Amino acid sequence: FVDDCLNATLRVQYYSSSKTLPQEPKEKALTMADAPKKDLLVLALDVVDVLVENYLQKLIQPFLQVHEVFYGQLNAALRTVLDDNKPHVPKWFTANFITYLRTWVVFPTLLLLSWGHSLLPALFVILVDFGDFLDGVVARFWVDIKKEEEAKKKDDKKSNASFNDTAVDSFEVISTGSPHSVQSWVCLHRDRTYGGFIDAVCDKAYVVPCWIALTQLVGSGMSVFSMIQYGTLFFLVLTETASACIRFRAFFTSTGVASPKTEGFDFSTSAVKADHVGKAKQTFEMVGTALFMMSWTRFLGLLLLMLAMPLAYESVRRKIKKRVIYVYHGAQEGGTAGPFDHKVMKFWMQAKGMGSKLIVGITAEDAKVGDNIFNACACSMVDEIIVEAPKKADLMFLERRQIDFVLMTEGQQLKTDLTTEEVIQMKRVLVLGKDGIVRPAAAKNATKSE
Repeated sequence: FVDDCLNATLRVQYYSSSKTLPQEPKEKALTMADAPKKDLLVLALDVVDVLVENYLQKLIQPFLQVHEVFYGQLNAALRTVLDDNKPHVPKWFTANFITYLRTWVVFPTLLLLSWGHSLLPALFVILVDFGDFLDGVVARFWVDIKKEEEAKKKDDKKSNASFNDTAVDSFEVISTGSPHSVQSWVCLHRDRTYGGFIDAVCDKAYVVPCWIALTQLVGSGMSVFSMIQYGTLFFLVLTETASACIRFRAFFTSTGVASPKTEGFDFSTSAVKADHVGKAKQTFEMVGTALFMMSWTRFLGLLLLMLAMPLAYESVRRKIKKRVIYVYHGAQEGGTAGPFDHKVMKFWMQAKGMGSKLIVGITAEDAKVGDNIFNACACSMVDEIIVEAPKKADLMFLERRQIDFVLMTEGQQLKTDLTTEEVIQMKRVLVLGKDGIVRPAAAKNATKSE
């Protein structure tokens, strides 16, 4: 203690004689200075989110009612035409074919714009928007035909051995007595979701170059009206490009199992569903782009494009929203960790599909069994492993680890006690039932009373 006091005295004398004082590192000072800015940024984004939500409720919801009526009738008319001419519809007339075809229209559209035309490029934009609706109708048409064909062949054992059926839920492999190949879950899942992925990406591949080309119609002036046009076009280009990048990453990093259906709760806190936001955004963007190309309707087109800006922002925000899912590395039927098999991996894939980050908790007891830790580390769907995790997750543990939801199987819920009652009452515990549907865990008091 005396030595410490002497050393402190010598340091004070040294700094007094040199007339210099010890300073904090610059990095720490910068961090403290940036802290209020981060708070202001978060506050500003929260205000924007509230404004966008009010915009969705007050303006978009009434518009969607009219939108659904119009496109519902159009869907029924087109479907009637396809059903009446079912034998004559060629096999190559698929949703992907329509998607590729309407994307190639971007080249004549850009050429006509560069040559000074306006009416014909505007008609091309409307035609592409119609094609985006048509490929959905055609996709559902072929899905129904496939179901009819499978229903007719259900008595054929060889047809039942097809892996297209088993790719959805059972993943069962039936022995045929001869060598045969089986696709991986990832390939099967990408095949099923490729149509929706390429449809969304091709929409942006068409409209983004058109917006860039439309900047030449704004003019070279620096008036307020010109700056509004530039700002609107650049904002839409950036948001739709970001949305396309997010979709690319999500498609090529997706697991081999689709996320399970939910019942009794909804992750979204908005009154307007994500697909409805996308429909309204698509209509405003395409019709606004077509009207913007013509000089006599440019102001109306600009207005529609400005109405699409909050929708584009909301679409990107929902795609990047973080949701952390926590699962317990235990036996799927409860108890301590069992064998690491495809059932465990499928459950983890389903959990990852429900959020943006998957955390696997391994208790001290389960960490000593086999290679549980290394098995979890080797799985691509797992983002983080908590070793020596608590046997019962409480609210403090979830908040400290920034965990949003705890997901468990029905067997784990019945045979183990993995969470506290407080966490269950806050609807942060989800249970994957044997029917493949995720529901909020029921409180024990409610279960006993029932």
